[in-house]
Amino acid sequence: SYTAVPYGLRPGGRAASPILRPAYQGSNPISDIWSLHALGECVAYLPRMARDPADDDEARSKMCLAASAAGMGFGNAGVHLCHGMSYAVASQVNGGYWTEGYPKPTSSSSGDDDDGHGLVAHGLSVAINAPSVFRFTGTPGQISDPFAEEYSRDRHVECAMILADARMQRPNGASTAIRALSEKAVRDQPGEALANELLEMMDLLKIPVGIRSLGYDESDVEELAKGTLPQHRVTKLSPRQPVELEELRGLFRDALDG
Repeated sequence: SYTAVPYGLRPGGRAASPILRPAYQGSNPISDIWSLHALGECVAYLPRMARDPADDDEARSKMCLAASAAGMGFGNAGVHLCHGMSYAVASQVNGGYWTEGYPKPTSSSSGDDDDGHGLVAHGLSVAINAPSVFRFTGTPGQISDPFAEEYSRDRHVECAMILADARMQRPNGASTAIRALSEKAVRDQPGEALANELLEMMDLLKIPVGIRSLGYDESDVEELAKGTLPQHRVTKLSPRQPVELEELRGLFRDALDG
């Protein structure tokens, strides 16, 4: 939501009437407050909650509030490519993958209940695409409007620095593969920097990296891209446009291995 196209540059422009205004506005000053608050709380408390889900009551409480704040952020701003790609990832997975912790349906003796479909939890199907998405949206020089280019770069940099600062404050954070980041270095390649920080967080939380880990391979890229193409409600909020079949193929190829 925070990296979505700004509401003043939303495709289609200003609606003729408020009743015709789409539910997803693009990033805006009110949603930004909630989104940034949620991000700050998540990087601080999600690792703690994952490490001690039963007894760290503070972390669980903070994450409950962060989830609510995030919902208020994206409820008006909208979401973009991570979500757009997630629908295809979740709907096309085969029975070889089932998200840990989710109960499997019991099959009847005849096997009629077994449709061969797997299960990718929604949060996983979104997060697993994020490094690929932010490399794409955060690549410098790919947005033609100078204001939109600077706006998008600033937001990718800010998110990367929030994650990096939180990483450095965690125990052993300075000993990870990625050392402390300077803002200048992040501004040179903001998408790559944000993707790397997300991969560090995913590793910390033991989240699968790359859709290949869900059973996909190169032969699935075309159908995944076609499954994402109709999701204009969210793909049109990407700060980098166009997002058509060619771009989606590239995003899913990059997402195979994280």
